[in-house]
Amino acid sequence: MESFRGRFTNRIDAKGRVSVPAKFRSIVIAQGLSGIICSPSFKGPYLEAGGPAYGAMLDQMINRLGMFSDAHDNLAAALYGESHDISFDGDGRIVLPEEMRAHANITEEAVFVGFGARFLIWEPKAYEQFRLNALSDAKSLGDLLQPANPVRPNGGNT
Repeated sequence: MESFRGRFTNRIDAKGRVSVPAKFRSIVIAQGLSGIICSPSFKGPYLEAGGPAYGAMLDQMINRLGMFSDAHDNLAAALYGESHDISFDGDGRIVLPEEMRAHANITEEAVFVGFGARFLIWEPKAYEQFRLNALSDAKSLGDLLQPANPVRPNGGNT
């Protein structure tokens, strides 16, 4: 599965339409959907989006929880109940529902940020603050990144 990578800022027109970056559109279309799955994040003022592979990952994670547990119901309400399937128009644009734009404080521009299996949609100034904090915090987390099969100095695998 190809990852969503990069950062793109696009303007929102008077009708609430915004162009999804071509790179992100091609990934979603390759997964068999001519639109995105999008929901307001329960972690902050931004939107989380992706294609069918992202939707399948959500299904898998939620289905691991007991069907009648509070955790299942709360996460299902946040991730399924608030999500929208939003189709691309002929120009690769989507219309973000008003309640989603309000959740993320998106008015004139939206920043699309690749996050691997999903991408996030932010108001530009809010994302810039998050980005600066994340880069600062990442400096202390580098030792967590380890390759699946580390190579020993003599050229062999461990």
